[in-house]
Amino acid sequence: MSRSLLSKGALAMRCQQSAVTTIGKSRIQTKVQKIPFSAPPSSSATGIARDTALIGFIGLGNMGFPMCMNLLRQDDGDAPLVTLLALDTNPDAVAKLAAESNGRAEAAGSVQDIGAASCDVVFTMLPSCDVVHSVYNGLIQGADNSSNDRSTLFVDCSTVAPSTSRMVHNEVVKKGHSAMDAPVSGGVKGATDGALTFMAGSDVASLEKAMPYLNRMGRAVIHCGGSGTGSATKLCNNLALAAQMAGICEAMNLGEALGVDPIVLADVMNASTAKCWSCEVNNPHPEVAKVRGMTAAAMNYEGGFASKLMLKDIGLAVEAAQEISIAVPIGASTKELYRMLDKRGMGAKDFGVLLQFLRGK
Repeated sequence: MSRSLLSKGALAMRCQQSAVTTIGKSRIQTKVQKIPFSAPPSSSATGIARDTALIGFIGLGNMGFPMCMNLLRQDDGDAPLVTLLALDTNPDAVAKLAAESNGRAEAAGSVQDIGAASCDVVFTMLPSCDVVHSVYNGLIQGADNSSNDRSTLFVDCSTVAPSTSRMVHNEVVKKGHSAMDAPVSGGVKGATDGALTFMAGSDVASLEKAMPYLNRMGRAVIHCGGSGTGSATKLCNNLALAAQMAGICEAMNLGEALGVDPIVLADVMNASTAKCWSCEVNNPHPEVAKVRGMTAAAMNYEGGFASKLMLKDIGLAVEAAQEISIAVPIGASTKELYRMLDKRGMGAKDFGVLLQFLRGK
């Protein structure tokens, strides 16, 4: 059975209401019926043939590049054949994508060029709120200069403030296009394996249009509500994840200091109420990681989710909480730990390196 799609309840609601902006209690679920895809009309806006769907993609980093490779997969019989117009600050990444695409990807000259290309969908995977604002200003400028009045769906997969997502959405919609915030969970491995979870903030029509492409890159798409709710959900998830990792690091550090074998301690925790992703999947103790077949801690915390990115995400969550006067004392404390860790020069390491920071290393 195929991957993530609209639940039957959501589709029923769609039939009953012509202007639905949220799915309410129904959500996108995995392994249910796919939404049929209607092929787009042809166009000569770029050198890529338009008998397939033209997708723009900006940001070919550790996440974006494998996401692009999965978009180019042809194993979904009811999904469109995709061609890509790609852009990154690193031209080597774009050249590598073009070389591995069998002629189905090419480099864009600029952000404005992608905006003007009348793409069916444009995906962005960018590092910060400021970069997202800058890129979308360019995309909107390019779309304004396009001779084609065809509507484009813009999907931002970056982890940014909900206010940024809403601002981008409003600017895009004013120009006659549609927008979705769809940050992801699953890390580089999830991006490579096509197993990401997308947290979508959008109306139902935009979600339906995006689904054939999200299915290629992920295993689950969860509709979180309207504009900005995908970004808000991602920040809440990472706020909890950071505190979770801090707790596991403290427990592993204390247990070993009290004479408990770290492998035994991790096994007990994973069979008890302390079981969680940071203990079972990404345990920060190198010995546990090596024995249990985990990656980052076993490889000197290389790869994985960089501590500096976690610091950015916690910072965004804490700022969002402050804006609406919500107390997040554990989040604020965790943010301070990662701030000090980053200042120590450990920001590029996986965020499980907090264990070594607590040990004074």
